[in-house]
Amino acid sequence: MEYGSFSFFPFGALFCLTLFSFVAIRIYLICHRYRDSNPKDRDIALILKGRMASGEIDEKEYHRLKDLLTK
Repeated sequence: MEYGSFSFFPFGALFCLTLFSFVAIRIYLICHRYRDSNPKDRDIALILKGRMASGEIDEKEYHRLKDLLTK
C-alpha cells in the first residue's frame, strides 16, 4: 500500500463489529423471550385476575375458569 492512501479496513472492521453486535443482541432477545416454561398459563391467570379485580367474575368462577383453561 502506498503512503497516504485511503484504507477501508478500519471502517470494514467497525461495520462487521456493529453487525455482529446487532445479531448477538437479537439472538439473546429471541432466546430469552421463550424461556418461561409455560407462559400461556401465566397469561390466562393474568387476564382472569384482571377480570376478577374489575368485578366481572368472582373468586370461585376465577378458579373454575383457570382450572378449565389450563388443562
